[in-house]
Amino acid sequence: MNNLLKDKEFVSGLKKLMIPITLQTLMLNAVSFGDTLMLGLVSQESLAAVSLASQVSFVMSLFISTLTGGATVLSAQYIGKKDMDTVEGVLALILRDALLVSLIFFGLAECCPQLLMRVFTGEAEMIGIGAEYLRIAGVSYLFSGFSQCFLCMLKVNDRAKTGTFITTGVVFLDLFLNAIFIFGLFGFPAMGARGAALTTVLSKGVELIAVAAYFRAAGVVRVKGRKLLRPDFSLEREFWKYSFPIFLNDMAWGGGVTVYSVIIGHLGTDATAANSIVTVVKNLVICISTGMGSASGILVGRVLGENRLSLGKLYGRRLSRLALLCGLFTAFLVLLCGPFITAFFKTGATTRDFLAWMLVFCAANCIARCVNDTVICGIFSAGGDTKFDAQSLLVTMWGIIIPVALCAAFWWKLPVVWVYFILSMDEIIKLPWVYAHYKKYGWVKNITRE
Repeated sequence: MNNLLKDKEFVSGLKKLMIPITLQTLMLNAVSFGDTLMLGLVSQESLAAVSLASQVSFVMSLFISTLTGGATVLSAQYIGKKDMDTVEGVLALILRDALLVSLIFFGLAECCPQLLMRVFTGEAEMIGIGAEYLRIAGVSYLFSGFSQCFLCMLKVNDRAKTGTFITTGVVFLDLFLNAIFIFGLFGFPAMGARGAALTTVLSKGVELIAVAAYFRAAGVVRVKGRKLLRPDFSLEREFWKYSFPIFLNDMAWGGGVTVYSVIIGHLGTDATAANSIVTVVKNLVICISTGMGSASGILVGRVLGENRLSLGKLYGRRLSRLALLCGLFTAFLVLLCGPFITAFFKTGATTRDFLAWMLVFCAANCIARCVNDTVICGIFSAGGDTKFDAQSLLVTMWGIIIPVALCAAFWWKLPVVWVYFILSMDEIIKLPWVYAHYKKYGWVKNITRE
């Protein structure tokens, strides 16, 4: 620890990246918390339905995170190499692909919202509420993909503070509009779940306008029409070499989380509502984990791009140990803040009983999640080792957790808390494998092209 604190370059770089990224993630999750809290005051059915409907935007975010993840891997090293022309090409590439993803999910939300809801639940009331939400919220998908691409480039280019400032302003706008449209303040009609959807559209539109205007004014990374219209196929191949494993990982993880929601959703409204609240609590505290992982990837990636491989190895060792401390802190926050947060929600006695045990299992999961985010998503990806994450998820989540949880829920008919306990073990059982792979040091390499 003494050596770490004396390394001003490391400490300054970590603070400059981790704090703004953590705050930005916290602000994004605060929107979900605000939606959940206000809808929880309307009815338990609205809370559960919107929670399930939000899985559609969650799946879309997986495709976008593939693009931003690959962009981070390449851009961090090329920025370390001071090759901004290639970074401009990467931005053009992900903007083109984000347009395609946004159009597909917008079409699904507008054309078949009830079909999407039936995937997650068989209860007619939740299907109806969720379908109305999706028809309106689907418009926001046309904005969010582009804004995430721009925010990604802000982080990689040491403008994370600006991204945090924009995101914070949008969050306050979202919470203000939520209160107006959900409850019907200032003469507006009370819209409930439809009000939350309308607020999402308006806030995402404002976010895209703000971040695009800053990009144009500050000239962070230039968006060139030539690069947008005429792809660099050699860069495309290089991008997808590292992004395709991220895509497989995101699909494996996102598909697994969606299956988790399907399992819980078919256990009844009480289980769904309890899981929705625990998810909100978890998302608020693991912003620390996300910030640590993102900062680690950029910090180590730049050093490796500068060809300082031994320093990259040292940074990896420091960050992996700091990740364990962050994990313990996030678990403490779950156990400390969880009961206070859940007290705001209008729930029945059965839901509260589920919540007590779910928070304990969630805290244990958060410790392992922080370590895995930092080591797998940060350190490994910084050196182009993007395949391991998909491999570990296919084995642990799809090969072990999901089959056991499906049997527990639908065949063995175990109680809800035991099913949730099984679902919470996904990050924990990966830890020995992650440690063994880390010690091979295959991630310590420069992946930039001449």
